[in-house]
Amino acid sequence: LPNQVAALGRSLAAERGRSLMEGGALRALEIAVGGAQARVGGACRALDRAKERLRLQQEAGQVLWAELEAARAAKAGAELRAQEAESRCQARGAELERLRQAVQAAQHSRRQAEQERDQVAAQVDHAP
Repeated sequence: LPNQVAALGRSLAAERGRSLMEGGALRALEIAVGGAQARVGGACRALDRAKERLRLQQEAGQVLWAELEAARAAKAGAELRAQEAESRCQARGAELERLRQAVQAAQHSRRQAEQERDQVAAQVDHAP
């Protein structure tokens, strides 16, 4: 009987050891699964943050694109106004040239008239 009790004790100890090992393996597996779940959760949060950064960058890109388009339109408007101003300047320059020529012609006519007057006056003074 003592041999049977000893054998049962050894069997019970072996069963407990196997149960402890299985429990340890199960616990290790649970820990591994928990770690994997935590890494997946972290990756999902990182993905969400990356998506948010991308969305913000896209919005910023759209704002910059709108600013670029506005600047291009302003530049085109400024170029058109500059062309119009240059055209007006050229027209005024041509008008000034016409006026200058008219002034020269008037001065020439005046000098001619003065000479004719002076000649007539001289002839009148020498008349008997």
